[in-house]
Amino acid sequence: MGYRRVTDRASRVAVHAFPMTELAAVSAAGVLATPGCYVMTDGKVVYIGESRRPERRLSDHASDRDKAFAQNVFVIAGHGDPFDKILGLDLQFKLTALAVKARAVAVMKGLNPSEPDMSDDDRATHNRIATDALRLLFDAGCTIFQPAAGVSDEETEAAPASQEHGDGDADGGGDLADSGPMAIGVSTIRHEYELRYCGLWSRGYPSGGRFIVAAGSEVRALTNGSVDDLTRRRRKALFRAGVLEEIPGAADRRRLTVAVAFATQSIAAKIVCGAHSAPRWTPLAARAVVLET
Repeated sequence: MGYRRVTDRASRVAVHAFPMTELAAVSAAGVLATPGCYVMTDGKVVYIGESRRPERRLSDHASDRDKAFAQNVFVIAGHGDPFDKILGLDLQFKLTALAVKARAVAVMKGLNPSEPDMSDDDRATHNRIATDALRLLFDAGCTIFQPAAGVSDEETEAAPASQEHGDGDADGGGDLADSGPMAIGVSTIRHEYELRYCGLWSRGYPSGGRFIVAAGSEVRALTNGSVDDLTRRRRKALFRAGVLEEIPGAADRRRLTVAVAFATQSIAAKIVCGAHSAPRWTPLAARAVVLET
């Protein structure tokens, strides 16, 4: 997928998402010239930083062999009003701490972030912005802040809030005790699966002899011409059911607002992807390996 910009009318956050290979073109467009926080990942390792000029800092990372994993980039910046330095630092800390707690990917970092000084009013504003940023990051395809399968609530809560991260251009901080998002509908399923296709990401699990596609999963908006009539009818029924919502900035897919049961994994994959030859569901394994530097 190429460059995407994800926003909504309820927040002052914009997420710029693009492959690292398109950094030069995105930078030339001038969309990365304001302060922000950035996430670089391949779905297995993540590096989170902040900068007054993200395009300059990302260019440095692109030439760093240690950051060769950085295939996808997500820049969180201001929508309307630009972010200031303190907000970028605070977002860097909050996202780093959440990535460590989620334990879905390895977190690469250099310096430990520290909490920036701010007033109570500013802290409340930052907490709201961080919540909006997490939602828009997910909409943009960044799923690394979702707890890994097999990680209990106790393990997630016990993970230290100030591990792994940072570099000379990126410090940050914040206490997540009052700012972390609630975990609603946390799964206790032992065997979970994920599906990736044309930029979408979905999660599912077997239950009662059927395969359940979980709420929050993405469904492709387009249907391939090779899809059989039965799959087409099933997809039309799903879209008419009123359980799919639009994702701002991502017109190619929709989000499920409820869990949906299918007879088999194969049927679920075809309907989610709108494709006759859909990829297989793969085990959603815990990938929590924190890299210490």
